[in-house]
Amino acid sequence: MLRKWLCLSLLPLILSCAAARKETPVLGAEDQFALAKREYEKKKYSSAVLEFQKLIFNYPGAASLDSAQFLLGMCYFNEKDYSSSVGEFKKVLSSFSESPLANDASFMIAYAHYKDSPKPELDQTNTLKAIQELKDFLDEYPDSQHAPEAQKILFEARSKLAQKLYKNGRLYFKLKQYDAALLYLQDVLDQYSDTRYAAPASFLKGESYREQRKYDLAELEYRKFLEKYPGDKLTGKVKSRLNKLDKEIQAKK
Repeated sequence: MLRKWLCLSLLPLILSCAAARKETPVLGAEDQFALAKREYEKKKYSSAVLEFQKLIFNYPGAASLDSAQFLLGMCYFNEKDYSSSVGEFKKVLSSFSESPLANDASFMIAYAHYKDSPKPELDQTNTLKAIQELKDFLDEYPDSQHAPEAQKILFEARSKLAQKLYKNGRLYFKLKQYDAALLYLQDVLDQYSDTRYAAPASFLKGESYREQRKYDLAELEYRKFLEKYPGDKLTGKVKSRLNKLDKEIQAKK
């Protein structure tokens, strides 16, 4: 009897909840996209992620699906979840390769890898990924509106690798392990001669030879420095070293 009474007393509440669920409006694809985009524009990225995911899951044939997929990647990017953003941008390329947003997605994949790269002293796997993605992007979309920015980021990524090599060379120089230092410094000159680390690498290469008393090689490197980097701030030191070398060579005779 008690059970029957409880059921009867709870019945209105159950029917009320069911009615409320039934009355909850289900948004169409375009309204769902508009809702998600509003959340994105208000920088409510976590909420926008859920709304974009609803659209992608419930409306696989929607006209705005490529935009939703791209903006989903942008949500993660703006939240600095770069690995997740790369995954979403790659879906744009795989599922919507003919979309105008493929260009943007390709650039953002490279940019996300670069943003996810750590300080030069640490592992540079993501920097190397960014460089490859940027090269691929520039090959595929040479006339893209993102091309100038891609070139700039590519130079910054390459400079980061040059900095890592130069710091390694300088460390070995300080440890008086000159042969090891020379290997790293030569890599800077061979691979990153267009970066700001080339001039100090050339100077330190000359210094390494001088410390090893390989005066002919030191003089040759110093003269290369003056030829390639005449306006560098180290020019004065290089000229001073050449003068000292002349005196040391004369003293040996």
